[in-house]
Amino acid sequence: MTPSLDWLLEQADRKLTKEMDPDVVAITRSVITELAAEGLPIGIAQAFRTRQEQDALYAIGRTRPGKIVTYAKGGASNHNFGVAVDLFLYADGGKRAEFLAPPDPRLQRLVRAMKQYQMQWGGDWGNFPDYPHFQLYDAVNKQPKPLLGPRYPGRPLHPAATWMDGTVIRLIQKRLRLPLTGRFDTTLTRVVKQFQQRHHLQADGVIGPVTWRHLFGADR
Repeated sequence: MTPSLDWLLEQADRKLTKEMDPDVVAITRSVITELAAEGLPIGIAQAFRTRQEQDALYAIGRTRPGKIVTYAKGGASNHNFGVAVDLFLYADGGKRAEFLAPPDPRLQRLVRAMKQYQMQWGGDWGNFPDYPHFQLYDAVNKQPKPLLGPRYPGRPLHPAATWMDGTVIRLIQKRLRLPLTGRFDTTLTRVVKQFQQRHHLQADGVIGPVTWRHLFGADR
């Protein structure tokens, strides 16, 4: 039995603590939501790590028994800055973590989803590929954080949703070149459905995380 989305997000939130970059949190939650709808239950193995925890990992295979698992000492990993996550696929109904490796098409789908949000993939590292690893930017080497677009508000947008901010609606209307009324009216619903059809999405007029990503490209 495949784990429910609520369960997946609950498990993810245990790793996505206050030390994590909020954009990395939003991106990871969005990808988990998107891939769950495709039958790919994604989990988080590692997120924020303290420098002490990083040093303990670095010791494995050196001063502690085991195989080397990292080449980064404390302060030299992007996990120490809260901008990286290591992801896996839940197997056996959520009882087991399966770490994916090439050429697994499920890994290819995960990488594609994360890269659409500008996340860098550790599998692209030539000398020491790290297939579960994704990071928003290289904070260790003082790479500037990328400028990101509007963040998905966390809940689907549709005419019956009473919590919506008019600013968000005007943002969508601007993207679709409609008058900026700030209301999710019949015109916006019709144009959203047309947009979804063009992008081969479910044409229901509801703006969930997948439609949001297509509206705003790699930004979100």
